[in-house]
Amino acid sequence: MSSGFEESVQRPLPRESLREQQAPDPPIYRDLLARWADAGRTLPGRRDPEWSRLTSSPVWPSTSSGLY
Repeated sequence: MSSGFEESVQRPLPRESLREQQAPDPPIYRDLLARWADAGRTLPGRRDPEWSRLTSSPVWPSTSSGLY
């Protein structure tokens, strides 16, 4: 039996549907990404190796480092 009301909570689209709707990057952006990659820069959607290295280090130096 229908209550006469539609569901008010919007459900996200499945990931496959979102990918199908996205157009490929225009050539200017592909060229820019290629230049950045050649220069060793961080690219959108990819891990930043320097950030990963920095965040994997301990916050405080150990007491054996001689700083404290």
